[in-house]
Amino acid sequence: MFKIIKSSFLRGIDGVLTDVEIDISKGIPSFNLVGLADTAIKESKERVKSAINNSGFNFPNKRIVINLSPASIKKEGVYFDLAIALGISLYKNEINYDFSKSVFVGELSLNGEIKRVNGIISIISNAKKQNMKKVFIPYENSLEASFIKGIDIYPIKNFKELIDFIKEDKKINKLRTKVIKLEDSFDLDFKDIIGNEFAKRAFEIAACGGHNIFMIGPPGSGKTMLAKRINTIIPNLNEEEILQITKIYSASGYLKDDEGIIKQRPFRMPHYNSTITSLIGGGKEIKPGEIVLSHKGILFLDEILEFNKRVLDSLRNPIEDKYINISRVKEKITYPCDFLLIASANPCKCGNYMTNIDCICTKSQIDKYLNKISGPMLDRFDMFIEINPIDFEKIEKSIGIRSSKEIKKNVIKGREYQKKRYKDNKLNTLMNQKDINLYCKLDKESLSFLKLIYDKYNLSTRTYFKILKTARTIADLDEEKDIKLNHISEAFSYRKAYFKFWRNTIM
Repeated sequence: MFKIIKSSFLRGIDGVLTDVEIDISKGIPSFNLVGLADTAIKESKERVKSAINNSGFNFPNKRIVINLSPASIKKEGVYFDLAIALGISLYKNEINYDFSKSVFVGELSLNGEIKRVNGIISIISNAKKQNMKKVFIPYENSLEASFIKGIDIYPIKNFKELIDFIKEDKKINKLRTKVIKLEDSFDLDFKDIIGNEFAKRAFEIAACGGHNIFMIGPPGSGKTMLAKRINTIIPNLNEEEILQITKIYSASGYLKDDEGIIKQRPFRMPHYNSTITSLIGGGKEIKPGEIVLSHKGILFLDEILEFNKRVLDSLRNPIEDKYINISRVKEKITYPCDFLLIASANPCKCGNYMTNIDCICTKSQIDKYLNKISGPMLDRFDMFIEINPIDFEKIEKSIGIRSSKEIKKNVIKGREYQKKRYKDNKLNTLMNQKDINLYCKLDKESLSFLKLIYDKYNLSTRTYFKILKTARTIADLDEEKDIKLNHISEAFSYRKAYFKFWRNTIM
């Protein structure tokens, strides 16, 4: 007897449709599994045998060969248990069921119950893309699966329930599709931040145009408070972005049982002792790192100068490319990592350099501390903000001027300008050379000023274009079609902290 049951597994964060080919014949009883299967899949032989017997069915005393096709792709995980058990259990039965358009995914326990698996939303999405009609999944994965439209999804609790359905002895209700309801509730607000209106304006621009931002200032000046509130001013996720983020978290095993989908932008804050693997991703199973978990959200590197320099430099390409390639022997995985990068740092080891408090660091110690981050890495930031302690009079008032709600309205307005311009969701930070030539035209006065600062401060070409992109965002916030002198001037003002702290130490 030969049968093909369709299943699927995860490769990175994407589902891969797989044919589980089952051949049962006379001969010495054996159970062989081929097709580049990992240890977890090979161990399924024992799980499947016990699950079939404990569900009230007979495991055939025959020669069984299972092939997972395509055999050229390495397969990992416990996704094939259900399909393997189904094919073996039905070897004697003539079933009037079309298996060619159905996908079966799930891990079997020894008593026949079906356990949840990671990445079910990716598996269903891929099955839909491959024109499959039905997907049978573990009941425990119902919540996240219920947000996928356009395909019939059947949640099942145990193996016997599935067999009874296939034999038409029992009905299983299809999963009802749920509507994604966006949440816009935060406990934090920019109004909590007293003073630092210049920094708030910088965050408004960064949120609107997707510009990376670097904060430097003494301990306790409010750097972390600012960073943690940026999600309150960024526009809500759209449905496509929600599904992208949920795929990543589901595949990584970080999706909570009662969560279903991710409705708010991720805010990741890795510790400065993080390794390259934890930040970028990789390891034996090539898992996503912090930059991938930050996709469509925020990556906040607090105390960035305490990070290992080699670890920081590994971020340079992903920041520019918005994706990361991780290669291992015979395998390469590509993960998306389109995030907004925010970093903060003290100006020196003691934290008091260029403040009203006496700094106990020597000049060489300050230079060494600031040089912990390379020039090319600094060049990945669009804006540099100096955060200063607040005057007592402002503390006494204990309230900021602008709230998150007010700032967010402006950010949404600026993003609408970009959407009309690019006809999609691209932000100004992703402008290519063609876009810059089209949308960043300058009058003589603005061009003359830009040439002056380019020559005076010996700017790199990358910095020149970052100033232009930031100016374009400022013009959008001001509802201006063309970039003017005041927009260029303001964009350059967000580079002054860089010249103040690094120009004499990094060339």
